[in-house]
Amino acid sequence: MTTAGRDTVTTAAAHDPATPSGGAVPPGGGQWDVFISYAREDYIQAKDLHDALSGCVTAQGGAPRIYLDVSRTSGTPLGVDWQTFLEEALPRSRHVVALYSATYFDKPVCQWELHEAYKLNPPEGGRLIPLLIDPGAAAKVPYIVNRINWIPTTRPHWIEEVRRAVGLRTAGARTALRFGTSVGGAVVGHTLTPVSVTGSVPEGTPQWPADGTVTLSAEPAGAGLTGTLTVPVVRNTALFTDLAFRGAAAEVRLVATAPGCEPATTAPFAVGAPEEPPAWDEPDRPALTARGRPVFFPDGRALAVLDGRTLTVHTAGYEAAGAAELSDRPRLWARGRRLLAVADWSGRVLLAGPEGRVRAVDLPARRGARLNVPGALAFDADDTLYAGAWGGTVWRLTLDGTAPERVLEHRPGVQVLTVDGESLLVGGLDGRLTRYTAGRAGAEHALEPMLLAMARMRGFVLAVGEQRIHRLDPAGGRLLQVSQPIGAVTATLPGEELTAIVDAAGHGVCFDAELAVRVGFHSVPGARPVAAAQGGRLLVLAHPDGSYALVRDGRTTYVSRHPMTLSGDGLRAAVSDGERILIVPPGELAGGPAQGERA
Repeated sequence: MTTAGRDTVTTAAAHDPATPSGGAVPPGGGQWDVFISYAREDYIQAKDLHDALSGCVTAQGGAPRIYLDVSRTSGTPLGVDWQTFLEEALPRSRHVVALYSATYFDKPVCQWELHEAYKLNPPEGGRLIPLLIDPGAAAKVPYIVNRINWIPTTRPHWIEEVRRAVGLRTAGARTALRFGTSVGGAVVGHTLTPVSVTGSVPEGTPQWPADGTVTLSAEPAGAGLTGTLTVPVVRNTALFTDLAFRGAAAEVRLVATAPGCEPATTAPFAVGAPEEPPAWDEPDRPALTARGRPVFFPDGRALAVLDGRTLTVHTAGYEAAGAAELSDRPRLWARGRRLLAVADWSGRVLLAGPEGRVRAVDLPARRGARLNVPGALAFDADDTLYAGAWGGTVWRLTLDGTAPERVLEHRPGVQVLTVDGESLLVGGLDGRLTRYTAGRAGAEHALEPMLLAMARMRGFVLAVGEQRIHRLDPAGGRLLQVSQPIGAVTATLPGEELTAIVDAAGHGVCFDAELAVRVGFHSVPGARPVAAAQGGRLLVLAHPDGSYALVRDGRTTYVSRHPMTLSGDGLRAAVSDGERILIVPPGELAGGPAQGERA
């Protein structure tokens, strides 16, 4: 096992199955228990040592963390500087076991590892533990480490000597895992009720370590278990709150594992297919003869339905009253006080009112420009729409038919924008936020290259970036920037009370103006929020496969193969069956009525 410029093998295997082999930092950020240094020709002996020590436990009763690079081709992870990789791992290791052989002392990097381990060895010794696997190598031991006694493998109980030297003990009775809750009634895409796993600690066995974790998996693996699958142990319990299955199965089991513990398995249960939509033929239930994606107007009664490129307004009486065509795929949506707006990739913007009036506007492209992609839409308090393009132009549009007005030119291009009283705040493609008043640029703030959304919330302006959340106090000009509470954000839905964000893995949260997380949830990779109500307790997520999910209090409780949405007040849901759109209370979409819901 070699890398360019490196002719030794440093083995590394962490005890946590969720940690990739070869990682420089052990699970939980703690130290490695054992670092094995050896030449590639001695891999078999090193692997035998690793396997023997892995069957032991630490003083705390957990599985030992043994540094073992199991890759047979690269030696270190791709893209990692191998010397830095080792320089970080050696100081994090409690013990270094060096496998002395004739070839070991011929390897420059083995020599480097040995000298680094010697420098880390305290005066009383015990950190560097030489293991003589070849008697002929004794004559080649360098003078600097010759005074450190080695353990020869010719002794009958040498493995016990190594085990004691590195502070491990033989594994006796181990903590036995057990499921604290029964699992059943699973439905594809629905979040399971919280699943708890506890540990039954035999008498005389040390308690779980403070940084212990439990990992869940499913048998068979084809069921597609999703969610947070490795969680920490808190007060002897690991709690899994966002589990779901991607596929139906007649018989599935959950398996819980943890380092140094006996695993546990649930009784078999079925994962059912998504339920059929609610009854469509109740005589007094509103139903629109329309296909496509429904979007409620701010009044929570009128609907706009986008079918392909056609946007049709259905009034509060659910009658089709006006329509207009997009020129390309929809890119952006925005809500005002009364109006809705949608812009496509070509620069066409549709403005719509709840009474049925719809206006289509093609934003002029910059002279010589081939594309006119809109970067952001934002309404002011008077329902005037501002549309900013990647090319840098910001336009002002109204529903009354007047020509679009060019408001300003932001040379770096527009990613996000919002209206703050008499000013416009523009987030450019350069990652900077600029305030414009009467078309003149004022204060600027450095944000980040990728900005996804911006909106006013309780007197603050929030800008959501891929990596951070930026909160601007317009009155004092103070900017607060915090890291995202999840991974790199890929989708966002700003609101007046809460903003929902989702990362590429499907993890999401809703946070308020104080940047406090109110609701957390987990969906499928690529999910994006399209509607929210009741302070984030109700969410609608669109999935990459075209299905939609209702998330109630962080749990997916209903999945539809067709589009659906929520009114802003959370009193109505619009659900399509592919032919019609039914208006129902969200409580009828599985999970029971939420507090405050009414038809």
